[in-house]
Amino acid sequence: MKTFLLDSFNRYKRFSEELDVRTILCNKPWLIFNDCGDKELYVFQEDGSLIASVNGNVTNAKWQYIPANKSLVVSFKEQSYMFHPSFINNVIFALQQDGTERFAFMISEEQSESFYPKSLKELNNYFEGIERKRNEAKEQEKRWLIEQQQKEQQRMEEENKRQQQYRIEQERQRQEEARRAEEERRREEEKLAEIKKENDILKQYKLFLAAKVLGYNLIGIITVTLTILTYNSATDGVWVIVPLIVFCISYYLHKAIISWLRRRIISNHLQTKKKKKEKEDRKREEEWGRYIKQRDQRDFEQIEKHRMERERQEKRMRRKNYKITRWLNKMLLK
Repeated sequence: MKTFLLDSFNRYKRFSEELDVRTILCNKPWLIFNDCGDKELYVFQEDGSLIASVNGNVTNAKWQYIPANKSLVVSFKEQSYMFHPSFINNVIFALQQDGTERFAFMISEEQSESFYPKSLKELNNYFEGIERKRNEAKEQEKRWLIEQQQKEQQRMEEENKRQQQYRIEQERQRQEEARRAEEERRREEEKLAEIKKENDILKQYKLFLAAKVLGYNLIGIITVTLTILTYNSATDGVWVIVPLIVFCISYYLHKAIISWLRRRIISNHLQTKKKKKEKEDRKREEEWGRYIKQRDQRDFEQIEKHRMERERQEKRMRRKNYKITRWLNKMLLK
């Protein structure tokens, strides 16, 4: 079994210790790579025998797999070799000679039609191609992972945007609901205040209270009277229906009259209050007008008084100046 030295083969080593070497080797013909053009074929038997054929010349040998150090021992009559599994795929099985950097390469005969190197360069190109494909696969996987990370990042950003938009929408809805609730509460308070105001107004009118009490009394009297009359005159169950109908009609009629009277009283009260306010405003305006007129009159009198006082002072000053001038003239004449 010929071995070869490949300086760069160490980076191609890829063999799982979990693989069963016996299952891989047995009952399968293996072509041994060499660069001399000979066809070297090995068949590993399960009983430990090895059939080695070189260009049809068969040699019987033995083989043994030692699990202790994970090594494969191939024994010929002349010499024995110890190898360690180093690389395997569906085409080639590489064995490293123990204690060296030399390798033996076995190619599955089933795959020899698609790949059977004739030189060490072809074999090295094959491993370089495998390594290149592996690197390309790694790069592709790396790009795929980066793309997945970018997609995940984009998805997370979109999810964050959706959540932020959802929170904004929820906050807007909450504020809108709070505003509507506040508006509803304000309208309810205004309505209650208006009802209270109307009730306070109605309490001032004894006629309204008397009309309500009188209406209820009339409804009761009419209903009771009709019930008695119908009961005494009717022979069937009419005495039960007629008073009920009369009661309903009387009640709703009374309710309509009271409602009309309520609106009428409130309307008259508001009109009266408005007229009273207008009257008070006119009175206030008249008083203000009189005040302005009196103030203007007082101002005019005061201005006139100041004017007359100023004229008197000017006259006194002229007389005084005249006397002084006359005295000075007399003194000059003397």
